[in-house]
Amino acid sequence: MTTTDTATTDSAAAEALVGRMFGAALGAAELYTIYLGDIHGLYRAIGDAGPTTATELADRTGLDHRYLVEWLQSQAISGLLTIDGTDVWTDRYELAPGIRETLLDPANPFFAGGLAAILPAVGHAFPQLVEAFRTGAGVPYAAYGQEAVIAQEALNRPAYANSLIAEWVPAVPGLHDVLSRGARVADLGTGAGWSAIELAKAYPAVRVDGYDNDEDSITRARRNAAEQGVADRVDFEVRDITAIAAGGTPYDVVTFFECLHDFAHPVEALTAAREALAPGGSVIVMDERADEVLAAPGDEVQRFLAAASVIWCTPQGRVDEDSEVVGTMLRPDRLRQLAGRAGFGTVDVLPIDHPFWRFYRLTP
Repeated sequence: MTTTDTATTDSAAAEALVGRMFGAALGAAELYTIYLGDIHGLYRAIGDAGPTTATELADRTGLDHRYLVEWLQSQAISGLLTIDGTDVWTDRYELAPGIRETLLDPANPFFAGGLAAILPAVGHAFPQLVEAFRTGAGVPYAAYGQEAVIAQEALNRPAYANSLIAEWVPAVPGLHDVLSRGARVADLGTGAGWSAIELAKAYPAVRVDGYDNDEDSITRARRNAAEQGVADRVDFEVRDITAIAAGGTPYDVVTFFECLHDFAHPVEALTAAREALAPGGSVIVMDERADEVLAAPGDEVQRFLAAASVIWCTPQGRVDEDSEVVGTMLRPDRLRQLAGRAGFGTVDVLPIDHPFWRFYRLTP
């Protein structure tokens, strides 16, 4: 290849990368506007009222009229709202198709409101993250603000509400029968508690203990359980997960739903889970569907997971000085290594097809 050919190729690659970066900036900017609409209840207000002008929306919400005009205009241009004319000041706006499912119904399988909360959450923590690259320190979960809890809850709840009972439990041999008989379940890294809550709603004889080390998450989990009518059978505690086996009742099932890769001490967490099992019990792990072998460049799912590991999962897991955090790219071979060190004899990949998550069953 001649110098001219190389320069032409480099220019084409640079042009493509500029386009990709602009697309990313556009997406980030629009996510911020979506989050503003979400936290101020604007989509809900428009959906409840029907066709609405900026003035009517300001009167209904008590928000500043001038800012609302800019927000409404941006939403119409982005295709998230429709407008019945071209005058942003006086014409009426409505929700575009798909908005109710993706932004207003948190249990809908298409709900994606949690994605918008990621940006302000990382924004809170970003100065610490920049410094962490120099020092090697971790960035605590609390540094990401309440938006972190909002994002985690919103991103995972639809899957628990729509797939946990209908698809995932039936794919684990014998699990439905165990739960039907009234199993004791420990849900480790429970977050806002929706996995535990859905299990309790589906299986009236089950008792679930949900553990997490984040107080805000546990507060939300307790409120969610009360609102869903299962607080008498689901208990949530702020606790170090590695201590769950100390003097407690043995569990028939222990679950790690999308959290093991975040832990500073994954082997200790798995060991605690094994020690907490009743005879014949098993551990279910749902974690990221990282490619079994690195592919670079990767597809969009792998790109998202890898980026999340940099800005979210690995920093949070490095808060402990002796951390062994894996990060988001938890591949099956690494999971098997961790489980083996924790004393498990068998690690089965479960036949559950999901674009973001892989499922395992661990038995001693």
